[in-house]
This record gives sequence, C-alpha cells and structure tokens, in this order.
Amino acid sequence: MSPYLMTASALAALSDGDDAATDELAARRRANTTVAQAQLAAVVADPDRLSVNLLTEFRAAWSTGDHDQMSAVMLAAIDLDRSAPGAPRLMDEIRGLSTPAAA
Repeated sequence: MSPYLMTASALAALSDGDDAATDELAARRRANTTVAQAQLAAVVADPDRLSVNLLTEFRAAWSTGDHDQMSAVMLAAIDLDRSAPGAPRLMDEIRGLSTPAAA
C-alpha cells in the first residue's frame, strides 16, 4: 500500500481536533496534510460519498442550465465508473434524471 494513501482509521485520527490540540504528533500530521490528501482519503474510506457529491453537483448544474459544469461532472462520473467496474454506474443514475418515470 502506498504511504501516501490513508486508511479510514488514519482519516478519523486526522479529523480529531481534540487529539490535535493535545498531541504533538497529531498536530504535526494535521499541519502536513493537504486538502487534496484528505479528500483522497475520504474517497478511499467512503467511495459512495464521491458518487453522491457528483450527483448533487449534476442536479445543481442541470437546474441552472450550466452545461459546462454538467459536462465536467459527467466526465468525472465516467472516470469513477471505469475505476469501479463492479459498482453501480453513476452515469446510469445521471441518465435516469432525464428519463420520465414509468407509471
């Protein structure tokens, strides 16, 4: 495993502000962790969170007619679908937003 990827327990330790206030190592860990590293750790710990965020962004872009943002989200969804072939496809959910519901 890459030393740059965090486990769910490491992410939880990083998120503990009380621990960082009293423990020098925890404070140093928080100070040396970038936002990008924390976001990547969150995605690794909870991959469904990224899907939900992308779907929310797509709905917001769709409601305002922001086609550039819609395209960017769709490209990210395609990348996510390719990276997790066994998981439910996010693009199917996005396509389903414009499909009328069956009665």
